Amino acid sequence: MRRLHLKLFYLRTRFKREPQGVTARTLNVRPATMSHLEQGRSLPTLQMLEALCRHYDVTPTYLLDDERPIEPQPRDRWSERNRMICRGDWLEVPEGAAIKTADGVWLCPVMGGARFYDSTAQAQRMLCHTKEQAVELERRLGGVEREADHQLEELLRRELTAQRKPRTRKKAASARDVTLPDRARGGRPAEIVAEA
Repeated sequence: MRRLHLKLFYLRTRFKREPQGVTARTLNVRPATMSHLEQGRSLPTLQMLEALCRHYDVTPTYLLDDERPIEPQPRDRWSERNRMICRGDWLEVPEGAAIKTADGVWLCPVMGGARFYDSTAQAQRMLCHTKEQAVELERRLGGVEREADHQLEELLRRELTAQRKPRTRKKAASARDVTLPDRARGGRPAEIVAEA
């Protein structure tokens, strides 16, 4: 992360073109905090890192990976983070979009809003005969993915809750809990003390 401060300075001065105070006000931090980050004297917290990513529309990978160039690439956009195509994905492109080069390689542009599928979904997509079926498949796959993510979240919450140590609560003192020697010294039950 030796280049993080340079990237933050670049994003504010060249990309957003805003004064440090405006950025600090937008992120709800002190201007000194932004100054320390841009000069490399401090590192952002996780919450601050997310806020910076949203503000500058860049991914955490771009900010934290020193191998990435200082100028962000299209793949480094926060708003595009859920549209990243990975090895093994299948991209849906219109007919005629792929071009064959002289050496026999096919080039295909990645278009905004293009659908892509993993290998299992690709097999299902091959069975779609109409555009409506493809849209329904995408909707169904999205619902299955969201439901699986929700179930995993609930499972993890239950596991974390089960790992917690039970809290021991102190019992409230009552008139019966005050011992005879306490009364002899003039002690009063806790309930009476609270009312007094």
